[in-house]
Amino acid sequence: TKSEMLKARLYSVGSTIGARILIGPIMDMYGVRIGQAGLLAFAAIPTLCAGFIQDFTDFLIVRSLIGVVGATFVGCQFWCMTMFHDNVVGSVNAISGGWGNLGTGLARAVMLTVYWTNLSIPGCDKECAWRNAFWVPALALLIAAYCVYFHGDDSPQGRKWKKITDRQTSSMILIDTISNPQSWLLFLQYAACFGVELHVNASISEYFYERFGASLGVATLIGVAFSLTNLFARALGGIFSDYFYRINGFKGRRLLQIGLTVGEGFLLIIFSLIDIFPVAVCFLLIFSIFVQAAEGSTFGIVPHVDRRHSGAVSGIVGAGGNVGAVLCSLLTVAVGSNSEAYFYIGFIVFGIGLLGYFIDVPDPVRQKRLPRRGGKATGEWRRRDDVVSVPSISKDNKIACQDVEEMRVRNESTSVPARRI
Repeated sequence: TKSEMLKARLYSVGSTIGARILIGPIMDMYGVRIGQAGLLAFAAIPTLCAGFIQDFTDFLIVRSLIGVVGATFVGCQFWCMTMFHDNVVGSVNAISGGWGNLGTGLARAVMLTVYWTNLSIPGCDKECAWRNAFWVPALALLIAAYCVYFHGDDSPQGRKWKKITDRQTSSMILIDTISNPQSWLLFLQYAACFGVELHVNASISEYFYERFGASLGVATLIGVAFSLTNLFARALGGIFSDYFYRINGFKGRRLLQIGLTVGEGFLLIIFSLIDIFPVAVCFLLIFSIFVQAAEGSTFGIVPHVDRRHSGAVSGIVGAGGNVGAVLCSLLTVAVGSNSEAYFYIGFIVFGIGLLGYFIDVPDPVRQKRLPRRGGKATGEWRRRDDVVSVPSISKDNKIACQDVEEMRVRNESTSVPARRI
């Protein structure tokens, strides 16, 4: 029934939120490679069990456990932050995240292909076809876990992960990150972009079918077009975030984040009021570019919040997207109309975008540029004692990528004291 499907979806989203928050500190302690491989291997078990469910209770349990695999997004983003320099990390995070979102569509296509292939086997009916289809994703998860664990690196230095401190546990890392208000500001920012994208993606086909009388085929194609902008839109957000960072330091990233999120909210408000079908489609596609670019821009900021606890910050911010999707769905149920819900969500997103003004993290780029303008550098470098580098500025005032180990040694020898955020 619809109520049972909604319940299962809430359980799945709830497990994803919890897993994202918890896995970040664990990866901070033991490294991304081990945490990511463990998640992938664990997810293979409930995925395989999906082919053996007999009743709603079995379905609910399996659906909840499969939701844990959503935490691999945290490992993906944290891995990018560890392996790439500040001047390109926004682009890398955005490209990996955007193309990762495309995996949902690819998975559906593969599963349908496997289902129809099974049906073509003599003696295999519909039930046999869908039950046996789950062997494919379960095997794919195990292969991915094997590749990550045995062929992946923890850092640019190879399979080497230095713990933050032997005295700090994962629970202490989580508490430290939760107490940082910047984590929650980005939690709201990601809820306003990725959460809204998830909600619109799930409801947009129904919206065009009911409001404009579009056929189910056309409405579905519009929904597919909305998702396909992930091919480039999220990447654009990260690329422009890196570009403005090189020009104007962290202030450039922040201003871009505000502009994209405010623009996203404004476009959603206008879209909800449009009654002309072609115009509505155009505004939807423009809105989709803004919402996904805002996602890329958000994770261009995340690496700057707390370099020592980047995994925990990624977990909290990533969970914000799922929380935002649940809240949007609840608002839609409360108002009883997709168009009215879009209108209210647009104003909420607009307000959250303005809150981006209060995102404030130390800006090492600005600190290094000050001496070139004749002044004395003020403030202190944030320094991480493990594998993540801090940026330096070359003669032409552009951020230069340097060897991570060389930069770490240089930072340890500097007379400027390091402070922890």
